Amino acid sequence: MTKEVIGIAGCGAMGEPMIQRLLTAGFEVWAHDVRPLAEFGAIAEHMLEDAAEFARRCNVVISVVRDADQTRSLLFSEAQGIVCGANPPEILVISSTVSARFIRQLLTELPAQTSLVDAAMSGAPYRAREGTLSFMLGGPDAVVDRLMPILQVMGNRLYRLGDVGMGMTTKVLNNEWPRRWVWIGASCWR
Repeated sequence: MTKEVIGIAGCGAMGEPMIQRLLTAGFEVWAHDVRPLAEFGAIAEHMLEDAAEFARRCNVVISVVRDADQTRSLLFSEAQGIVCGANPPEILVISSTVSARFIRQLLTELPAQTSLVDAAMSGAPYRAREGTLSFMLGGPDAVVDRLMPILQVMGNRLYRLGDVGMGMTTKVLNNEWPRRWVWIGASCWR
């Protein structure tokens, strides 16, 4: 079995506690962010500023950058482009909040040797620190199986939902239902 070397891209409110949990669990973890190293106290020694070096070291990359624009920059830009070089990650996990359509489009743009899993997250930073995030997963069964020991360190509710894109689809639906109930309730009082 391959030793997983995990990369976390995006080391903000969610990424940093995910890194801490993985390090505590004994994983080899490297981190990448566009912000200066000085902003990353305890995890600074695990930060790699050079995106090509980050991609070379990590066979599994979990992206928790903010949105689709930052995801595109991480993956394809001249400054970062972690899937454009000679050593793209074997597995790319997108946990950023992006659309299922965006995820399906990424699937057509990634190098053939990079497997994609969408792992939409639910939970606040305190849940990332506690390892109680929820992950809604879409991707090939064998790849998701390989990721389970990693995800179980960061979350206690892991939902396997089918093909790539189903994780994000489910998150959108999950986020939409409470809004619908509020709208229905407000409509009843008119």
